[in-house]
Amino acid sequence: MGIQNQLEHLSKDTLITLIDYLSEYYDGVDEIIATYLALSGEQGFTGEAENHSQLAKQLESLTKSDKFFHYHEAHILNAQGVHLLQGIATLAENNAEQALALLDRLLERHDRLFERVDDSNGYIGDLMHEAAQLWLQVASRVREKKPEARNWVDVVLGYYTHNDYSCFDSIISDSSCLLRKTELRGLAERFERDAQATLRTDITDRYNSSLSHACLGLSQVAKALEDISLYERSVLISSPQPNSFQLEDIIHYALKLERFDRAEYWLQQPEWHTNQELQTSLKNLLLEKQGNIEQLKENLLSEWQDKPRHFTLSAYWSHADKNEQKDITAELLARANELDDPEEVLDMLLFTEQLDAAAEYLITQHERLTDSYYATVLSWLDVFEEAGQTLAVIVCYRLLLLDVLGRGYSKAYRYAARYFNTLLTLDKKKNPDYRELESAGEFIATLQAKHGLKRSFWREAGYPAKGSKA
Repeated sequence: MGIQNQLEHLSKDTLITLIDYLSEYYDGVDEIIATYLALSGEQGFTGEAENHSQLAKQLESLTKSDKFFHYHEAHILNAQGVHLLQGIATLAENNAEQALALLDRLLERHDRLFERVDDSNGYIGDLMHEAAQLWLQVASRVREKKPEARNWVDVVLGYYTHNDYSCFDSIISDSSCLLRKTELRGLAERFERDAQATLRTDITDRYNSSLSHACLGLSQVAKALEDISLYERSVLISSPQPNSFQLEDIIHYALKLERFDRAEYWLQQPEWHTNQELQTSLKNLLLEKQGNIEQLKENLLSEWQDKPRHFTLSAYWSHADKNEQKDITAELLARANELDDPEEVLDMLLFTEQLDAAAEYLITQHERLTDSYYATVLSWLDVFEEAGQTLAVIVCYRLLLLDVLGRGYSKAYRYAARYFNTLLTLDKKKNPDYRELESAGEFIATLQAKHGLKRSFWREAGYPAKGSKA
């Protein structure tokens, strides 16, 4: 199960606990959270009207200041930019021309923003992408009232061409709101001529930036026109025999346009012998788009039986009837202990709502799960607490505790102390049968022996730090 899907299944209280934990567990996270909390409450941040001169001053400050932001501070510069874009969007409702002029200035100076920041996290790249999208929307309003105000094709092409930081990659593909079909066709012809001219003059095998620029431009026009043949040409000009990843790209676009005939054609190419797993995945996607569910189920079941994974199981489950779900669940229960990936197994058992089996699997396989992600264990804990699976809950708390102590982050010891004291409470109130697990006393003795020198943790926990070696 992916991290985003796992987070979506967490309760609100658990998410608050996780964010609170991260704010102290990792350097810089608390600053990011605090910045956004502060900005969310500022007057004007939510898009309230600001006049042109105020926005112009903000833009000057944003693009002319010499202050440099390191990667862990980039969110601050991004937040200032978001504030500016929201103000410009509000201005555009009453004066699109003024708003467009400000956006022109921002897009033309985008390189200054990138020079001010270590954008390893992509904050400024995302900001400028949003600025380009807003520019297209506002420009289309201006063109409605003043069609000949600019040479709109040249302006769009100019932004696409002066794009050293790749933040305007989609400005052409998203330009159908602004440019007419005849203008886009003309742009496609220009890119194709440039690509063919480059091929005639450069016969080396080295990377050719001019060819890449023209082919990417052609693909962007194809997207704006939703033209599959033009999109195919954008690939074939430079790669007459596409590799499997290029084929995947073409097929995804064909499926998006519901051109199933073209998707089938490209799925039959001999190049797939190098990546048959990807070909199988794309064939299944085609079947789903076509509505051929019976064949899709047959394929997914065969794939799952060959290599049981949560992703394949959930895909099959969404199309299976109750009897089919019952059959695959029985097979999962029979094979669970034979499978290699314990996290996958546990996720599949929880997905199929086999809570007793999932709890038993966690208890017996806990030593193989010590490297599980913190958020993953939290999601398990949520389920087992709600189901009243005490021993599985204890295992989850132990995994969380051992994770914190193993990392040795003293800022997070208050969480570890909370887990430790929760374990004491569970032992006292529930009096569980620990079975093959260490009893509460044995577990504490192991902790003291391994982590006895982590004095700040034991102080936080209010428990003596006996033991020897850390």
